[in-house]
Amino acid sequence: MSQSFHVKNETARKVSSDTFFRVFSASTEKILKIAVLFFILLFILYPMVCIFIRSLSTVSGIGFANYAEVFLKYKENFVNSITVGIATAVLCTFLSLCTALFVYTRTGKLKAALMAVILISMVAPPFVSSLAYIQLYGRRGWISYRLLGLSLNPYNAVGVVLMQSISFVPMNALFLLGILSRIDTSSIKAAQDLGARPGDILKDVILPLMRPGIYVTLLLAFVRSIADFGTPVIIGGRFSTIASEIYLKIVGYSDLEAASAMNMFILIPSIAFFFLYRHLMNSTGIMTDSQRASVEPFSLKLGKCGASGLAVMLSAILFFVVILLQYICIFASGFMKRKGGGYIFTTEYLKELLKYDLSTMVRSVVYALIVALLGTFTAILFAYFTEWRKLKGRSFFDCLVTIPYMIPGTCFGIGYILAFNHKPLALTGTGIIVIANMIFKQLPTSTKLCSAAVSQIPRAQESAVRDLGGSSLSVLKDVILPGLRPAFFGSFSYNFSTAMTTAGAVIFLINPGKKLAVFKLFDAVYSGEYAVASLISMLIIIIVLSVEGIVYLLSWKEKENVS
Repeated sequence: MSQSFHVKNETARKVSSDTFFRVFSASTEKILKIAVLFFILLFILYPMVCIFIRSLSTVSGIGFANYAEVFLKYKENFVNSITVGIATAVLCTFLSLCTALFVYTRTGKLKAALMAVILISMVAPPFVSSLAYIQLYGRRGWISYRLLGLSLNPYNAVGVVLMQSISFVPMNALFLLGILSRIDTSSIKAAQDLGARPGDILKDVILPLMRPGIYVTLLLAFVRSIADFGTPVIIGGRFSTIASEIYLKIVGYSDLEAASAMNMFILIPSIAFFFLYRHLMNSTGIMTDSQRASVEPFSLKLGKCGASGLAVMLSAILFFVVILLQYICIFASGFMKRKGGGYIFTTEYLKELLKYDLSTMVRSVVYALIVALLGTFTAILFAYFTEWRKLKGRSFFDCLVTIPYMIPGTCFGIGYILAFNHKPLALTGTGIIVIANMIFKQLPTSTKLCSAAVSQIPRAQESAVRDLGGSSLSVLKDVILPGLRPAFFGSFSYNFSTAMTTAGAVIFLINPGKKLAVFKLFDAVYSGEYAVASLISMLIIIIVLSVEGIVYLLSWKEKENVS
């Protein structure tokens, strides 16, 4: 009798415990979902609304006077931005396409070396291209003056277009390489069976299949160009764009009303481009998963493609030569000093570097690590709720999360100034606002990585966990998180490198007494201290590559353990 009572008591206690855990699990998942969606609304939608409201604020009340004043006063800057944006988009897309085709058709160690150059270029801090441009092609440039005997003026619109194009190529080329890897080779094989020449296959088969991806690169290059303030400020000279004027309006005059109105002129077309971007991205991924699995790399010899193939090869080689010259210049500038008619090796610039506040580098690394961890976990939770739990309104939230990728960084930064400079969230001047801005500016790419990984996890695994008595929290802990390890490493690496090199989005949020390394770099370039700027650039690149190397080793060991 007592034994029967004891068994019943244990059973009741177990049922009570399981019920408590299930209720706790369901509540925790709901709290996590509400928290993620709340922070997305708070740190993405709310700042954009604040910009719009502030742009309508006038002395006499609410109206569009700021828009009229800004348009009339800065009409030339708008024209400059559009002109440079179009020129940069065309040149950047051409170079990106040539680079992607050239790299894709290479094999062995050469292809690995070219990919390494592209990846290293992606983690370089901003302003590096402008710094190298001045030192190589300026009035006393190593190539323009020392080698060719020319004294050229580098501070003009041509320099802005060239440097923006070179800076944007690596990411766009990597995107186009992904498009090339997904091309269905059956069309190419059919053309070859019909006797088509390599040049005809390139022009009539491969390029048409890449057309949606080419349009995406055009769009992204244009949006990034009109949002870029650093290049026009450093090498634009008297040539000024609307992005550089926004920077001067905030830094020089603290005119938030005019800056908000300027940003709306950029924000509205950027949002329109965003929907076009989504349509084009859907066009680039029309194949099913089974079709993608059966795709084989196609072989194409550019040397046999006639004039078009030769143009692709020469353009790609020119790009890689420019990139290599750029990095050689950066690394050499930190240790070379002009003396007499030549240059000598020196370490005196290292002493000047130590005079700078090196705590900025430590602060940058700490912020980047925090952003990498929090940003990755936020992306994982968002992907879990939208892709796995099929969140209601997921299309709206997916659009909202993607918008920061398309809007100018300065616009995102000004939105945070307006949204969080008063109670109850007075965050301006703190490290929290900088970290939050970085996380949500970089969230679009992180969520895409995690969403793609979540969609590949078999649904049967959740059923197995449920059959064994697991809860929703168990599914997240034991199925989703282990399945997202590769995406975690990729997202962590991306968030860290981007946080270390970001500038536009947080330039207005940095406390002058607590600057980040990238802004010390900007100050050094802007003040003409090119040797110190080169050393800061080198230090940032070394730190980013070191962390990415560690992440790669961890992910490689993870694969080895799984296999």
